[in-house]
Amino acid sequence: MDADKVNEFLERLGMGDKADQSGTVWDNVILRESTFLIMGDKRTGKSALAYWLLERYSHKYDLLPAVVGLPRDKQYLLPKNFVIKEHPDECATLENAMIFIDEAGLQLPIEDTKAREYVVNFLSLPGHRNQILLLAFHFPKLVLSRYLPFFDGFMVKRPPYLLEFAGKRQNDVFTQMMIKAEERFGEIPRCGKCRYCAEGASCEQVRMRTYVVAPRIRWQGMLENPLSSFWQDELSKVWAGTEIDKPTGQVEMFSAAHGTTRGWLADDPEKRTIYPVTPEMERRAREVEQHQYQNSCYVTMEDPITRIHWIKQVY
Repeated sequence: MDADKVNEFLERLGMGDKADQSGTVWDNVILRESTFLIMGDKRTGKSALAYWLLERYSHKYDLLPAVVGLPRDKQYLLPKNFVIKEHPDECATLENAMIFIDEAGLQLPIEDTKAREYVVNFLSLPGHRNQILLLAFHFPKLVLSRYLPFFDGFMVKRPPYLLEFAGKRQNDVFTQMMIKAEERFGEIPRCGKCRYCAEGASCEQVRMRTYVVAPRIRWQGMLENPLSSFWQDELSKVWAGTEIDKPTGQVEMFSAAHGTTRGWLADDPEKRTIYPVTPEMERRAREVEQHQYQNSCYVTMEDPITRIHWIKQVY
């Protein structure tokens, strides 16, 4: 399908290349003292979207543009007026700033229930320090529904192909948001000519669009997102060589070498005693926590009767 036909199709969906119209909606979505969640599969343009928003709205609101966790050897890719912070903790002292945290699942302990108070306090920063926060995640369920009220808007690139979120909780707000985004992206045809199509990644037509949910203005829909003036593909690969610390205390439970699934009591986090997990316990189990480790996702399961916990791999 050639570019003209693609654009004609997008116009019929109300998703055509009308930059002024999209820009006007973006201006209503991106407001001061707000926190936004960016979600989507790999290579769908999460970082590109964030850097465009960072450039545009730090200038519009006269805020300091800041990026958290960018490796030192990649900092030359950003404009000289950008501030680089090594850790999210430093955001607490950064006032009048627009801040982007890429790979937030790695930089923030957002899936750790023990760190819940820290995460809640962090997500509340914008209202006290005149900030705008952008947090980008690959696997959206790491956010968990308990944190949804702390976000002022949601920006969804094409969701991961594995729709694990459409499992047990098909009626929750988060799941419905992901399903709606998947439907809208599924309506966009590939052009068949851009290099992204050739590489088997998301087509340029997909990468340059975002499904936005903005509760503040009671609006949701597809918007175009251009590229920042300084964008280059290397910015989307800055985490490629980053070493990820292994989770402590639970790595041994990820292995299937034990033969039989084993678990520990909820009030014994040090796992001094290990218990076998029976099929009955697995049938009763509920999900209590999620973990991401080396491009895989794991969940902590709990049997509500015995309160024994164990680890289950999702993908």
